Amino acid sequence: MSNEKTTVQTATRTYRPVPDKLEPTSHERSFQSLFEPQGVAVVGASPKPGLAKNILTNIVSSGFDGNVAAVNPNYGKVDDVNCYRCILDVPFRVDLAILCVPAESILRVLEECNRRSVGAAQIISSGFAELGSEEGRARQQQVQQWAKGSPTIALVGPNTYGVVNLHRPLIAVGESRIPSIVPGGVSCVFQSGQMVAIMHPLIARGIGISKIATTGNEVSVTTAEIINFFADDPQTTVIVSYSEGIKDPESLAAACTRARRQGKPIIMLRVGAHSEIQKTINRHTATQAATSYESDIRLLEELGVITVDSAEDLVETVVAFNASLRPRGNRVAFVSFSGGMGNIMADLILATRGLRLASFSDQLRKHLADVLPRFANSFNPLDLSAQSAFDTKVLRSCMQVLGASGEFDILLWGKDLPLSIDDESPVGLALNELVTQHPEIVLVPVSQMSGVSQGREIDGRPPVFAGRPLLQGTGISVRALGKVIEWHTSKQRVDR
Repeated sequence: MSNEKTTVQTATRTYRPVPDKLEPTSHERSFQSLFEPQGVAVVGASPKPGLAKNILTNIVSSGFDGNVAAVNPNYGKVDDVNCYRCILDVPFRVDLAILCVPAESILRVLEECNRRSVGAAQIISSGFAELGSEEGRARQQQVQQWAKGSPTIALVGPNTYGVVNLHRPLIAVGESRIPSIVPGGVSCVFQSGQMVAIMHPLIARGIGISKIATTGNEVSVTTAEIINFFADDPQTTVIVSYSEGIKDPESLAAACTRARRQGKPIIMLRVGAHSEIQKTINRHTATQAATSYESDIRLLEELGVITVDSAEDLVETVVAFNASLRPRGNRVAFVSFSGGMGNIMADLILATRGLRLASFSDQLRKHLADVLPRFANSFNPLDLSAQSAFDTKVLRSCMQVLGASGEFDILLWGKDLPLSIDDESPVGLALNELVTQHPEIVLVPVSQMSGVSQGREIDGRPPVFAGRPLLQGTGISVRALGKVIEWHTSKQRVDR
């Protein structure tokens, strides 16, 4: 695209590219210390239960191979980790300082970090503007002014939950239930620490995490800067965000544009659609941009960001990007052994922006009728009837007819429960043959029900087909797939 300021109109929305920032900020240059530290100090760590202890425990148990120190004048050791009086006493270089001390002690500790040339400081502590008090606002303003005067330190927070990099590996969050480490390509930036729990459903679906940053009140480092970092990060393929308000729209526009040029989708849950929750947002992260929801959503959609309305949609949209390869178009055929599920899915597809329910031609219907049992139908959605599930010849013949038709781009294969498709089963053989002979068709299995199934799979492995996760649930899957296909379609038009 030769003209950077050109506005590209798609069938459903406008994508407005903007120029990249010419120079990286000081924060961007020091994010290496945040995500790839060689030395970490947890300031305020103690043997007492709490976030500080959880963070220290997680760093050690995650297999972090750098240096780790606890900082607390009351202890010589915390568990098996050496503990020092202050950060100035730590005998190795500290790239990342995680601050878990009372809010009134933060400035003092930050000064010590500055004297020690720490690269990044993550403030876990609360007690700032989110209190809604003059004291809290004044304290946050002091930290903000300090950050402006110390541009070489990437200051994240306050009021955060920590940071994760599963490729390091580094797990430095207050979560007490850490899933088995599965590194992957999904990177996240959350204003809310609770959203770190997204690791659990994604890893349970066979999708690995790359990095997670929690930004809290964002007195210095913002969501936009983290997205900008992820845009160029080779270990990131999909960017996920939870936002309570966009503080720097111009920087966010540049970051989103950079990510889009790199082919990395951004999926964002921007809360605050109703004015009634403005007070709760202010008391959560003190985000004053809570009243700009509608303008934020317009900006995000113009920038090609995928916006969702719930945590479930956030997860399923990530799964949809992993389950579906880039399609050539948006024509959808739905095939299953259930007429009921077919009717449900057809209604949803017809109502979803970005998807088209393919209408089978008379010729295709005739060819299907020739190979299917007489009690199956030959319309889209296609009900093969339960008997076909046991007949490899019928299934393969049906897939061959469908594949040769050229009348659709995406085939949704309907299942009752979220169970893997056995490659050697009649269904697995037929579907694998279709994928091999017609790679232009995107095949996406989807289950009618979602959640944990008590079927024959008891080994804890995620349900997959051909190494990719299944979509789960009807409405949530179709919404997610529609957003993914729409993103691919608009990107193709922009790239041209």
